[in-house]
Amino acid sequence: MRITSGKYRGRILKAPKTRNIRPMMDKVRKALFDSLGPSVQGAKVLDLFCGTGALGIESLSRGAKNVVFVDKSGESLALTKENLARLGETRAEIYRLNLPKDLDKLTHLAPFNLIFITPPYGTGLALKTLQKIEPLLAEHGKVVVEDEIGVDFPEEMGSLTKHREKCYGQTKLAFYGR
Repeated sequence: MRITSGKYRGRILKAPKTRNIRPMMDKVRKALFDSLGPSVQGAKVLDLFCGTGALGIESLSRGAKNVVFVDKSGESLALTKENLARLGETRAEIYRLNLPKDLDKLTHLAPFNLIFITPPYGTGLALKTLQKIEPLLAEHGKVVVEDEIGVDFPEEMGSLTKHREKCYGQTKLAFYGR
């Protein structure tokens, strides 16, 4: 796993030793960030189900102001901490929370300009988390939700509207905004 662009371009991230963590493939991550364009610069980012921290670290590499990493897995959080330390990156906070149940514990940090929701496939957590994300999103913020092909993302979820979907192999990304 490598950072695809920005300040840390080409730097290698530590990958998980087990299959319990499924990092987004480099080419999918690059396509995702290329489609987000300059909106990442200066953004306050929330990386939910952070895994290795690759999405949040890619955000920092591309100019995000700071990133809040959240996962319930100790292995994931340890990988994220190690990857941040390898880069000497300090613009990050890390929380161990059970998602989506504990999302309200992040309201004191809101609003976020960019939120990534990338839970394990086949759990239904992507849509359950999306249903509860509105209070954390900035007025003109964006939410990117990842799940597997075959999962249907609604056109609207509360005040959020799906602007587009993209598929890469078995991965489906949905982009939402107000």
